[in-house]
Amino acid sequence: MPDYFLDDLPQSLQHFLQKNDLNYRQSLTSIPLFDPQKTSAWTYEQRKTFASIFYHLRGHFINFVWFIANFTSNELTKKIILENIHEELGIGSRFSHEMLFERFAKECDVDIHDEIINETHYVPFAKNFNKTHLQWLSEHDEEERVAAFAAYERLDNLDYTYLLQMGDSIRLSKHAKTFFKVHAYVTHFNSTLELIQPIWEKNPDKIVRAFHFIYTHQQQMWRNLSHHLYALAIDPA
Repeated sequence: MPDYFLDDLPQSLQHFLQKNDLNYRQSLTSIPLFDPQKTSAWTYEQRKTFASIFYHLRGHFINFVWFIANFTSNELTKKIILENIHEELGIGSRFSHEMLFERFAKECDVDIHDEIINETHYVPFAKNFNKTHLQWLSEHDEEERVAAFAAYERLDNLDYTYLLQMGDSIRLSKHAKTFFKVHAYVTHFNSTLELIQPIWEKNPDKIVRAFHFIYTHQQQMWRNLSHHLYALAIDPA
């Protein structure tokens, strides 16, 4: 598989990606969850609730890629997704991303095995977030699903840069922040460029629609999570 870099892409696609990223970053700045001054004052309960719910918001990604991989006839798409899963599981002496998340969760006094089995904190808005992903995939064609996969991967580098700052603000240990650091620097999106460039060249509207859905859906999820966490601070229960 050839290496693809942004500089190798059509200027129109580069501009689209850069503009979307800028708008997305700007949208996050108004969310209290991404304000280190606010998160630095989190209570024990807010830290624990964040880790518990966030497990479900990122832990069901496997269903998203499983849907795409199973309903595609494109061998390259299958290969890229399998390579993604392989990296998630850990390569050589590396820890799986699930184990890295467990480090973080334990520091917040969260047992992810309980979340896996009992889904104790799989709250309604998190369930809806994951269900809507799958519903959207089921209603769109193969090229749009691939574009949605690419958009989802691109958000890793954007979201986790802010989440890493959040981790600093709540004084996580270096050990616990490894999960966030890994995702802030992953290059999964680069592997999808070979898939989306041909789509952009013949039908850019498919890329535009998919990125719009993934980016706006993700923004709303962060707003819902932030609202849930800050409601804890004023709820006497």
